[in-house]
Amino acid sequence: MSLLGDLVRLSPQLREDIRSHPATAYERMTTFGDPERLELDWEWKLFGPLFTAAGFSVNPFRSGVLFPEEPNGFARALDPPQVAEASARLDRTPFTALAPHLLGALVERDTVRVDYDYDSPTYGRPLPPERIVTPSFTDEELDSYRTRLTASYTDLTHFYRAATHNGECTVFWAA
Repeated sequence: MSLLGDLVRLSPQLREDIRSHPATAYERMTTFGDPERLELDWEWKLFGPLFTAAGFSVNPFRSGVLFPEEPNGFARALDPPQVAEASARLDRTPFTALAPHLLGALVERDTVRVDYDYDSPTYGRPLPPERIVTPSFTDEELDSYRTRLTASYTDLTHFYRAATHNGECTVFWAA
């Protein structure tokens, strides 16, 4: 299963207008372009656990309220004060401080804990402990991830800095 992640920065008023029409919220959110939209592809799946491991009180990918309040969606909205707090933490935390948590984030992302075998009678259910598949990563693979994430972390930091400067909210979603 591959989900790509996107962030949008927008005014609180526009966010509430979009939220008030849940049937068209996703369609409206996808109309944003640069610089209001930041596409993160797979990186968000690692940033979320990295920020949790590093103790971010506001995690750009796991904090906030559901948007547009749909319990089955994976979209989160942060208010301007939360955006400012996330931005401040990103600004004062170099990616090198997160790098020691990278292996744990990769294991969290790639560990198979659910039965994805369509022919299995337990399809879609949690696997018993003896069937859980935990990945391993070479030093070269970890170095490659570190290199690729560093540029995206810089983009994310600039994105949140701009949102803070403009008093904006952010909305993250994965699709």
